[in-house]
Amino acid sequence: MDTIDKEMAKKMKQAGCIRVFFGMESGNDSVLALMKKQATTKQAKEAVHTAKQSGIQVGAFFIVGYPGETNKTVLDTLRFASSLPLDYLSFTLPYPIPGTHLYDRVKDDMVLDNWEEPRRLHLIEHKLLYHSSFSEAKLKFAILKATVQFKLRKYLGTRVYKLIGLPFERLTDLLFRLMR
Repeated sequence: MDTIDKEMAKKMKQAGCIRVFFGMESGNDSVLALMKKQATTKQAKEAVHTAKQSGIQVGAFFIVGYPGETNKTVLDTLRFASSLPLDYLSFTLPYPIPGTHLYDRVKDDMVLDNWEEPRRLHLIEHKLLYHSSFSEAKLKFAILKATVQFKLRKYLGTRVYKLIGLPFERLTDLLFRLMR
């Protein structure tokens, strides 16, 4: 994200690039620092706009529930993701792999003895593998809600707002209340 500029995006498009995915990870600069990411939210936003202006579709990956996150930083990430003109969006729970900074941070708090088991069962992004200040259910609910909001906005556009007069956030709040 910190290396794409207009010239590079133009060359990518000319070379046939139709889509790019960015590992943004968080919408909060303090969490990005915890993750040892070199990019900022400002750079992420600029990268998305640069790619979009060149006619390239943009997707982004975010991690929700990273060690050290708070309710505020999780909400920052969800709001940041929804503020971007993305074509694709993916949220996941943190997955500690040996040799990574995340694994070193949580290895003493691991819930499973065998960290590869969820990977073998293709549950990587669906299982919180260490003790966290967040419950797995709370994080999954936040991810589900943000994903529904994204899809409503993407596929229904402003028609929903014009039809019923509710912004997407209020509409999804209402939908989730009805589901309980």
